[in-house]
Amino acid sequence: MERTDWHTLTPAEVTERLQVDPGPGLTAAEAAQRLARHGPNRLAEEKRRSMLAAFIDQFRDPLVLILLAAALLALVLREFLDGGAILAIVILNAVLGLVQEFKADQALQALKELSAPHCKVRRDGRVIEIDTRELVPGDIVVLEAGDPVPADLRLLRSAMLQIDESLLTGESVPVEKDADKTLEAGAPLADRVNMAFMSTAVTYGHGEGVVVGTGMRTEVGRIADRLQEEPQEATPLQKRLSHFARVLGGAMLVLVILLGAVGLWRGMPWLEVLMVAVSLAVATIPEGLPAVTTIVLALGMQRMARRNAVIRRLSAVETLGSATFICSDKTGTLTQNKMTVTRLWLPEEWVAPDQPHPLESRAGLLLAAGALCTDASLSEEDGEYRSVGDPTETALVLGAAKAGLDKRDLEARHPRVAEVPFSSTRKRMTTFHALGDPDEGYTGIVKGGPDVVLARCTRIRTAQGTEPMTPGRRRAVEEANREMAEQGIRVLAVAFTAPRTELPEDPAALEENLELIGLIGMTDPPRPESAAAVRKAHEAGIRTMMITGDHATTALAIARQVHIAGADDRVLSGPDLEEMDDAALEKAVRTVPVYARVSPDHKLRIVEALRRQGHVVAMTGDGVNDAPALKRADIGVAMGVVGTGVARGAADMVLMDDNFATIVAAVEEGRTIYANIQKATFFLLSANVAEMAIMTVAMLAGWPVPLQPIHLLWVNLVTDSLPAIALGVEPAEPGIMRQKPRDPREPVLTSRLLTLMAIQAVFLGVAVLAALFLGMRAGAAGNPVATGSTYAFATLAIGELWWAHSCRSLTRAPWRIGFFRNRVAWLATGVGLLLMVAVMSIPFLQPFFKVTPIGLQGWLTVLILSLIPTALMEPVKWVFARRKK
Repeated sequence: MERTDWHTLTPAEVTERLQVDPGPGLTAAEAAQRLARHGPNRLAEEKRRSMLAAFIDQFRDPLVLILLAAALLALVLREFLDGGAILAIVILNAVLGLVQEFKADQALQALKELSAPHCKVRRDGRVIEIDTRELVPGDIVVLEAGDPVPADLRLLRSAMLQIDESLLTGESVPVEKDADKTLEAGAPLADRVNMAFMSTAVTYGHGEGVVVGTGMRTEVGRIADRLQEEPQEATPLQKRLSHFARVLGGAMLVLVILLGAVGLWRGMPWLEVLMVAVSLAVATIPEGLPAVTTIVLALGMQRMARRNAVIRRLSAVETLGSATFICSDKTGTLTQNKMTVTRLWLPEEWVAPDQPHPLESRAGLLLAAGALCTDASLSEEDGEYRSVGDPTETALVLGAAKAGLDKRDLEARHPRVAEVPFSSTRKRMTTFHALGDPDEGYTGIVKGGPDVVLARCTRIRTAQGTEPMTPGRRRAVEEANREMAEQGIRVLAVAFTAPRTELPEDPAALEENLELIGLIGMTDPPRPESAAAVRKAHEAGIRTMMITGDHATTALAIARQVHIAGADDRVLSGPDLEEMDDAALEKAVRTVPVYARVSPDHKLRIVEALRRQGHVVAMTGDGVNDAPALKRADIGVAMGVVGTGVARGAADMVLMDDNFATIVAAVEEGRTIYANIQKATFFLLSANVAEMAIMTVAMLAGWPVPLQPIHLLWVNLVTDSLPAIALGVEPAEPGIMRQKPRDPREPVLTSRLLTLMAIQAVFLGVAVLAALFLGMRAGAAGNPVATGSTYAFATLAIGELWWAHSCRSLTRAPWRIGFFRNRVAWLATGVGLLLMVAVMSIPFLQPFFKVTPIGLQGWLTVLILSLIPTALMEPVKWVFARRKK
């Protein structure tokens, strides 16, 4: 169905074009035909990779490709044991990565909620309830307060109909709909008062509409379609590890070629040169790094899930930990998305609303009048009050209930007998109630904007009673209204009409000479934990920025309450952004913390301006209008409770409790995970650098080959990988949230760590080569080279088990962070030692691993040599940590 500007057509023109009679609606047969033609009413999901494609993608890592080449070379040389071992490890790593991606995807699928499950439609002349997926263009949908809008509708009838479109437009106040209006073709989405859009919700009144768009043909669907066109970028960690892998692979190839040339020049057999090349490839490539990184990220994802943050992609776990900006929506993210009475002004005094107020008091009278002059209903469940209706009216009803004034009791004592409904032109609502017995007559309660109501007031209720409205008293009312408005509080004035024994045919005629009772201030209050979370983020060097579709005054007031903005900070609005070019916007985002009345395109521009300056941006949101920016940010954070399916599908992380504090907890977890990956990477690569140095020195010196490929594989995949995983679960170091965010351009391994790695390689290399010659001396009567290689193998493996404990902190000694704080590290050490003893002692394993028995003296020699490198490195770490400070 081609796109039509349905808001420009009359109801009769729309139904004629869709070939439907709104009285009986479609027949079941017609609906079935249209469903077959247009498809189900649901949003298309991104095309998912097949299991085979996902498995093949695991082999695209440069490190994995180098290992595959080494395995192929070993098999060509008929070294089936070494080649088979390398292949087995590569395949095991691919399977592990596939399983973890599948688990992450399943977690996301469990959160999918793309549309309301059921809706009421008129078919075959009667109203029935159907699955929203069965809606078709031409269906007549019946809307009532509380219903979600299941598709895009051209309204045919509206009775005081108001729809909350905040999830689509960002406007927090419900929009009053008018089915009888026809609009110009260029009318903005937020101004199309004769339309209702999918994923919005009816808050007041009732109406009917004809379906004009389903699924991807809705406004929500068009946003979802744009999202799928956005390219998915790699996270900072992926980029750094990929770059490092390319550098490492290139360096290894150059080294192998040079050493191969040296070996051939010295007259070594070419087969022996090729086997040394395989050994060097195995020594250079940290085979366990991809698996360890995946496992650490997976464990981090599980810890985040326990803290109510569900991760969509494993590699995105660390990105939030490197965030420098959090761009947050206001409604429902920093605030409770629930209007609440927060201030009461009575002539000459302010009164706290959240305490008991008897009906006889002025505050009680004000609250009771406000509750009676609403169409919201009150109920009680499990000892808690609940109200259904317009958010402003539910706030009035709940505010009265909290003060001990139940609207149901009030209505029983003072039943409504007439009303003059609210409209956007009148900007007020009046209800008339019996004062008591019929002989006592009736009075009207008027509520509306302070300017509108105050203009009709000639009297005011003070502590002394009813008095004339003098200019001074009028200025006091205006000052109270201005004070609340500057704080972003929505203000309603409440007044009484003069009591009457009878009501005229037009009760609106009585809305003059009113008696002002007071002002009621309402706001969507901040979440209690938002201010503390923003403060904690600030301490971590992360700026929080509010980007909302709400009014500037309200946005700035909330931003100040949660410490996003200070007293001198300003707010920029959507029209301001329209006048800015990219350069001006880049300058503004450095200082301006609040952006109001913005569109989805504005949000994208802000995110892109920050990213162009090198920032890592986290974008939070819950609405459809947030989704493009969620997709474009380094990491999108969607709300799991009130968030739309489109927002969740665009996000990298979903908050199950919609709590801004959970984002900060995720930042802390992300920093810890990144630090642990850095420690594990440093540990694994320092071992590999040592192995490469050992093999290179032996080759250049013409000494016997100290380590066989199977030795290097065993060390890299078992005695290295187990401690590396233990490093991945290391608890957060103290003060991690008082550190500044990492420079987004900083490599995983800094120059300081690379220097430490080189020093450790020298210490460990000397110890292993010393073990080689001591072993050759001990085995001189038998097979000296095999014995020396065994000593070297055992010293390398056990030395790296000790070294892992030192790597638990890259600045502190292990006893300063709690020697036994990480029990997994000691478990990994114990398992590693037992496995080494098994490899060295069990007879049928010895030929497989190319080792010989070494006896008690040999074990003592190995243990002493293996401890020396770690013992020497602790003072070196201390010196480097002092220099860093």
